[in-house]
Amino acid sequence: MKFDLTKPSTAIFSILIGGIVALSGTPAYAQDDTVCGEDVKEEIVYVLEEASKKGGEYLSKVEDELYKQYSFCAKDSDADWSKQFYYTARQCSANVSYLGSIYWEEMPCCGYDPQRRTFACPVKIKQRYGFGGTPLPGSREYVYHCVADASGIWRPVGDDSVHLSNSQHSPSWQFAVVAHANNNLQLVQPMSGEPRKARSILSWQLRPTSCDYKPIWGNVVDYPIRLDQ
Repeated sequence: MKFDLTKPSTAIFSILIGGIVALSGTPAYAQDDTVCGEDVKEEIVYVLEEASKKGGEYLSKVEDELYKQYSFCAKDSDADWSKQFYYTARQCSANVSYLGSIYWEEMPCCGYDPQRRTFACPVKIKQRYGFGGTPLPGSREYVYHCVADASGIWRPVGDDSVHLSNSQHSPSWQFAVVAHANNNLQLVQPMSGEPRKARSILSWQLRPTSCDYKPIWGNVVDYPIRLDQ
């Protein structure tokens, strides 16, 4: 299953045999500042919107194939302009355990409310385009949360997303993803004041699937939390 980015951006989208949508558009490296430009992101929005109509295993398969084909877009992390992000995260007591492309969005900080068993993560949106048509279909910023167990193994505890779309106004904006911890509750209970290691994964439009997920667009931060009453 391959998605073609070599056709003119004005080409009509077509459905290939088997129902997979072919991406049109200019090749990667469409912008000087980022490996994969707006055209790539907008067409990924289109592909996933079409795939979501079938849902289930079909949608998951399309997401997997998109991830494999466009993982190279994360090479933005090698750019000099991305290095400042490590310092920004340290100001939030966070360690950047993985950095994808943060040309479009970034998440340097997250926090945990133990009384409400809720994670809250501000997501800085840095461009006004590349997020899908307004107001719909738009796209989503997913955040996936994990907590380390006594053996140091990361376990998923919750996830959620926020919807956004292109804007005519100039960025940046601060969105927020709020997610309840509803899995592996033994890691966030009881509220005894004990410290825990937490990990949060920001991924634009492609849902994280594990605590080791490496987003193409987004980043991963590890940080300390405490189970206070």
